[in-house]
Amino acid sequence: MEMLVYENDGSFSLASIYNKGLQEAVNELVVFMHDDVEIETRDVARELSRLFHAHPSHGIIGLAGTNHLTNGGWWTLRSSLFGRVKHIKEGKLCQVNYSASLGDSLANVICVDGLFIAIQKNRLRKAFNENFTGFHFYDIPFCIDNFLERVKVGVTTKIMVLHKSEGKLSEEWQRQSRLFLQQYSFILPLQIG
Repeated sequence: MEMLVYENDGSFSLASIYNKGLQEAVNELVVFMHDDVEIETRDVARELSRLFHAHPSHGIIGLAGTNHLTNGGWWTLRSSLFGRVKHIKEGKLCQVNYSASLGDSLANVICVDGLFIAIQKNRLRKAFNENFTGFHFYDIPFCIDNFLERVKVGVTTKIMVLHKSEGKLSEEWQRQSRLFLQQYSFILPLQIG
């Protein structure tokens, strides 16, 4: 196991930091996660290795995502969501179940939330899109770009994390959302199944 920690005072986008991690990581299995995420599942590396071995066409696995993307909000269509994540919301612990347990299976999705993204490097076709600056929209374009190159993206419920914050649709998120729609609206909506 190798852990690469990148401190970022806001000088670099998550896309550029994650691309740096892709280049510097010596292992094929790489996990990108926010600094406010705690992994609760024991032996998470073994579980991810098992999942990638059992699903050899998947290059990206996350903990929450959608199989029907209409805009920049992966969470927009509740009936198309998969996964589960614990959050601290207004000082209280809550578990958000986007779907029922998937057991040992993966839900095939178009994109996953960036709080936790596991990848098998040799299966990727595209890096993170550095046209997106700051801390938003590094995850969805990355997933879409790989999905369009026939890299499967999946969600598992075998791994549980605690995310100590919740996403906010700030002015910066809105700006990056407009950029996302400018660059990707020609292929939206995207749907599996």
